[in-house]
Amino acid sequence: MLHFKKIELDDAPILKPFVSSPARFSCESSFANLVVWSRMYDNMYAIKDGMLFIKSGGVEEETFRLPFGGNLEKGLKILREYKGGENPLLWVQQGERFIDFKLNFGKDYEFIPQRDAFDYVYLQSDLGSLSGKKYHSKRNHISAFSKKYEWQYKAITQDNIGDVLECIEKWYSQNADRFDRHMQCEKDGIIVMLDNMQTLNISGGAIYVGDKVVAFTLGSPINRDVFDIHIEKALSEYATAYTVINNEFAKTLTDYKYINREDDLGLEGLRKAKLSYKPHLLLKKYFCMPKVDWLKQMYHDAFVEEDGGFCDNLFKHCYPYCKTLEKEGRTVAMCFALPCKIGKKTAKYIFAVTTASEFRNKGYASELIEQIKQEDDSILILRPVNDGLIPFYEKLGFVCFNATDKKGELSLQPLDGYEKLARDEITQNGDFTAMYYSKNSQNLESLYFPYSMP
Repeated sequence: MLHFKKIELDDAPILKPFVSSPARFSCESSFANLVVWSRMYDNMYAIKDGMLFIKSGGVEEETFRLPFGGNLEKGLKILREYKGGENPLLWVQQGERFIDFKLNFGKDYEFIPQRDAFDYVYLQSDLGSLSGKKYHSKRNHISAFSKKYEWQYKAITQDNIGDVLECIEKWYSQNADRFDRHMQCEKDGIIVMLDNMQTLNISGGAIYVGDKVVAFTLGSPINRDVFDIHIEKALSEYATAYTVINNEFAKTLTDYKYINREDDLGLEGLRKAKLSYKPHLLLKKYFCMPKVDWLKQMYHDAFVEEDGGFCDNLFKHCYPYCKTLEKEGRTVAMCFALPCKIGKKTAKYIFAVTTASEFRNKGYASELIEQIKQEDDSILILRPVNDGLIPFYEKLGFVCFNATDKKGELSLQPLDGYEKLARDEITQNGDFTAMYYSKNSQNLESLYFPYSMP
């Protein structure tokens, strides 16, 4: 069993050898970030069989990184055991480990890109030189700043930390109207970095105008090739100092090929600024959600707020009958094709047709139904959630008929997992309108249909 503990400064010698692989670009591989944001994200770690396991989100939203070190299959098996046999929710960054994971375990997961968390990775030579037409405006910013102010760049050391602290206090005072938990953690993290520069391998620089720091930056190496910028701040009245501190500090990082300037938090202004520096790479990040959990989320988003446990029962008995449509690696539409019989003919009860919210109005539900129609000669039965959907299904070749809970000559008989579900979920709704599709011109006028799940 894994035993997790909070990530603390003293854990640096233990964790750094695991996370600082030369092949990784992500800021999540920085030990400094793991410590600084520990309180915000409840970062914890455990070590078992020579592998490092990192999780975040506490108990309610427990999210894991891919295991570091050792065999990936074995590491995921250990995580599943920790989760009581369930696949864990994973936070994965683009790179060699992601490719391996997706190739070998992708069928069990939905890969949900998190654009707001993509890292902006630049060539050090670009940020340090700002040469060429694409950086013309940046050079103009520096020139304008130099004409307006007499300034100098200084490395941050123990001798001038006090000057940086004064800048920090003023910056957060200027932004007090938007101060929140995230900014409090960021401010506390800056103090932690300044107090522990050697332990966290932090280096930084500051722009002085006179004897006052008006901008500063702090960062640390991810590995021998990638340097991570954790913090960059400039006082509001010296806004163009952002360009100056960016360039001046980048000039000092000649030992590194790449500079990671982390994500944009989904902030439009920050995204525009980071894109303006022409990133060499936008490092993608994904929530890797167990496929069944993604499908349950789609179901809940479309149909229910509270269902008394029906959704869990549905997936418990009928998950093998869940049909999905994939587009560019994403599951965009789903439904259940539940096995049943009408007399001696095979049939499928089409239930819970839905499209993921971000992919709606693109015809994906229709495409999924068409795929099911082509699978075999089964009669397809469904009950529209409302009459407004009848024209939609008529365009797909479905015909209305009368369904009743009165026994008659023709009866819909659930099979296998659908039969188990029906025993728990039988509803008697009287007569209602249902629809059918048949390749073989089967005509239904009335059908005994006691197991209704709209």
